[in-house]
Amino acid sequence: MKNILILGALFASALFCNGQSIADGLLYTGEDLKGTARYRGLSGAFGALGGDLSAIGSNPASSVVFSNNFAGISLGIQGNSNEANYFNTATTSNTTDVSINQAGGVLVFQSPQSRTISKFALSLNYDVTRNFDNRINARGSSPISVSEYFLNNANGIELDNFVPLPGESVSELYQFLGQNLGFGAQQGFLGYQSFLLNSTDDSDFTNTNYVSNTGTGSFNQDYLVETIGYNSKISFNGALEINNKWNLGINLNSHVISMERFTSIVESNSNADASISDVSFNNTLFTDGNGFSFQLGLIGELTKNIRVGATYESPTWYTIEESQIQDITTIGSNGGDRVFVRPDIVNLFEPYRLRSPGSLTGSIAYIFGKRGLLSLNYNTKDYSQLRFSPDDSALFRDNNRAAQNNLARANSIRIGGEYRLQNWTLRGGYRMEESPYNNKEIMGDLTGYSLGLGYTWGKTILDISYDRSERDFSQQLFDTGLDTRTGVLNTLDNIVISLSFNL
Repeated sequence: MKNILILGALFASALFCNGQSIADGLLYTGEDLKGTARYRGLSGAFGALGGDLSAIGSNPASSVVFSNNFAGISLGIQGNSNEANYFNTATTSNTTDVSINQAGGVLVFQSPQSRTISKFALSLNYDVTRNFDNRINARGSSPISVSEYFLNNANGIELDNFVPLPGESVSELYQFLGQNLGFGAQQGFLGYQSFLLNSTDDSDFTNTNYVSNTGTGSFNQDYLVETIGYNSKISFNGALEINNKWNLGINLNSHVISMERFTSIVESNSNADASISDVSFNNTLFTDGNGFSFQLGLIGELTKNIRVGATYESPTWYTIEESQIQDITTIGSNGGDRVFVRPDIVNLFEPYRLRSPGSLTGSIAYIFGKRGLLSLNYNTKDYSQLRFSPDDSALFRDNNRAAQNNLARANSIRIGGEYRLQNWTLRGGYRMEESPYNNKEIMGDLTGYSLGLGYTWGKTILDISYDRSERDFSQQLFDTGLDTRTGVLNTLDNIVISLSFNL
């Protein structure tokens, strides 16, 4: 991917951003259930417990709960299934990914001579907070052609901008349009050059009106979105224990986004008034980002059996860089000519900043001596505070208004428990996360459950967990023209195996 971007930089200068949306902002900044098998076995209900490496990423006070030095690593197997319903046609897509999704360690320092600070801890932990490996495929017969997307972008732009000058290549004109008229003009240009569109008056180069060549009727469409990549977090942690009762901690977090998204639509028709019968339009978007956040955490013992926890997580401040390549192919009706347009230009969009909302978490746990525990987390996050910048961008101002109007405060609850039988530990959990949207038809609430098993021998611990979650959402095909939505039921299945050591 790096070679493609470097090669593209030789041909295309930076362009203004034109494709980002609040859906992208939620995708980039959201988090799945993450971490070790023990953490996931309790559905992440660790805010008042601590003593787990991934719990450090949820409550920084967790690290000082460890009684000694500790290290661990986790392997995750993710199965991602999407059932799309597009104009009453159901299509199921599945992906599987295997990866190291957690690794970390903690150093615990006892301070017996201090009456106030009884011990302190330093730790470093890595978690994959979101695995982007996913595939959505929607198929069906639509009354709207993909040509409407190109038509909406072309209308209003003079024909002269879509016709190369003598000696000017398609790539050079595509680049010029992106630099001077923007991304929408490039889309109109692709439609015109592929003969998907015609000008209403080819003799008038100032004409700004166009018509589609796919005719009227029905259109068989095959829409595909494939993503790969991850969002990860490295937590640099420090915590201390006060009077053997209260734990305080802080995390400084480094976030990394790396994602590649391939979007394709293949369309065919047999309309009598169509001169174009087949269309294939492909886009590949590359996203790289870096971010920073911090967390403050508290864990305290109210009684011998009852613990409470609280965490403040700041917004995450990201800097995002994106680039894109496109191509389009059309075939004339009745076996006509095949036209392939690929500008061989990588659009390098201007870097932008993205701020995710902060959150507050309150937790309580009941400890049954050495036999087991029950734990509950309650989290609240105001997604309407999602922000794009710089503010001098009209697109980002629109996105920020859309976030304020369409996104909402969402709460989540996590409940988990474990029971010990000699060297064995049994675990289970449940979680519910409200939709970030006011309109739950765009995205519904998430529900999930988990099971886990652990075995300890000597200083070594082996844990395994299984968790499953479901959520309904709707996928919009394009932002204009063909702005149809397909309903999707997403199911995530995860198996995690963790090996850890008391050092």
